[in-house]
Amino acid sequence: MHLYDVLAVIVLVLGAVAFVLGALALARADDLIALYWMVAGLTTMRASVQIARSGVRG
Repeated sequence: MHLYDVLAVIVLVLGAVAFVLGALALARADDLIALYWMVAGLTTMRASVQIARSGVRG
């Protein structure tokens, strides 16, 4: 496992945690907070995929 792979997994886990926080906020009817965490989670998960792809090239 390369450093890029480890970094991608860590970022993916952080994205999943942020997405879960968004789902929990949605359950509490905190719409703005839910939107923030879900967008943060989605963006972080996308970054994880981009990191993993750049590791494959290099």
